Amino acid sequence: MDPVSVLAIGIDLDLVPTKDGGRVTPLLGGYAKDSRFTYRPNWGLPDWPEGKQTAGPVLGFSQTNIRPGEHVRAILVALFLDHTPGWRDVGPSDVLRMYEGSRICGHGRVGWAESATWPMPEDEQERLVAWLVQT
Repeated sequence: MDPVSVLAIGIDLDLVPTKDGGRVTPLLGGYAKDSRFTYRPNWGLPDWPEGKQTAGPVLGFSQTNIRPGEHVRAILVALFLDHTPGWRDVGPSDVLRMYEGSRICGHGRVGWAESATWPMPEDEQERLVAWLVQT
């Protein structure tokens, strides 16, 4: 597969509590090499109606065992920029809805967005993951 241009997006993510319709179980989370890109939710862009979604696998989270209702940092990768040009308009302070099926399981406030490569080389992953551990 030839590399393609994508966007890496750093977000402050609030998981919806179970009592408010969020997940029932914790997310494994983390940013270890074996857990990168294993969680693949969909995302609703800021100007999209509720329910409309697109792919965006998560490179990693700032912690592991994330319970519904908790707050973490995460980095998602916006794929298919040609098919979903709205990703290019996403910027700081925008809020993305995180979906599992039709259920909204989180809200992520965008901190930054930058060009990236897919498939993502390991050195690029390491550079981006460093943001997850900053305080």
